[in-house]
Amino acid sequence: MLIPVWLPLLVGTLWLGSSMVRDQQVTQMARDLASMYSRGTDFSSSAANQLSAQSSAILTQVTQQIGTVTPTGDTEVIFTTLTYVGKSVCASTSPPDVDANGNPSGCNNYGHFVFKQQYSQGNTSLVTSNFGVPAGPLDTSYNISLANYVALSGNRCTAFNLIPAPTEQTPNTDGYQSGQPIYIVEVYVKKTGLSGYTQGGDYAYAVF
Repeated sequence: MLIPVWLPLLVGTLWLGSSMVRDQQVTQMARDLASMYSRGTDFSSSAANQLSAQSSAILTQVTQQIGTVTPTGDTEVIFTTLTYVGKSVCASTSPPDVDANGNPSGCNNYGHFVFKQQYSQGNTSLVTSNFGVPAGPLDTSYNISLANYVALSGNRCTAFNLIPAPTEQTPNTDGYQSGQPIYIVEVYVKKTGLSGYTQGGDYAYAVF
C-alpha cells in the first residue's frame, strides 16, 4: 500500500538531488574557467598548436564531472571580453576621437560597454550568450579591433549591467575604470528528461 506513494517520492528526491549537484558543478565550472580566462588562458581554437593542446587539456579537466566538451555534446562554454568606452578609450584611437579639450568627438560608442572578444567551445548550436552577440568583425583570434568596438554600435553590450559605468569626473579612483577588460564565462549543459520537469538545461556565468 505504501509503495505507490513512497516510490515516486524516493525517485523524485534522487532526481532533484542529482539536479542540484549538477547545478553546483556547472556554477563551479564557470568560476574556474572565468578565473583562468581572466589570467590569459586562451581556450579558443585559434591558439598556437601547443597552447591549444594545453588549453584543451585544461578545459577537459575542468569539465570532466559533466562530460567532455565536444562539438556534438551537451555542453557549451561561451567566453566574452567587454570593456567600457570612456574618454581614455576615445583618445587612444588613431586619429583620436576627441576634440582639442580632450572631450569625446565622433566617438560613437562613448559611454557604453562594448564587446572586445567572444568565442564558444563545445556544442555551439545549443545557445547564444545572454549578454548578446557582437557585430564584429572578429579576427582570427575572435577579437574586435579598437576602431570597430569604438565605432560600430552593433558592438555595444546593452545587456550588461552587473557593474556601474565608471565616473569620468573622478578618474584613477578605486573601482572599475574605462578601458579595463571584463571577462565573462557562460556555461550551459543540456538536460534530458520529462517535459516540464527536467528538460532544458543548467546555466551559470561568472564575471572577473
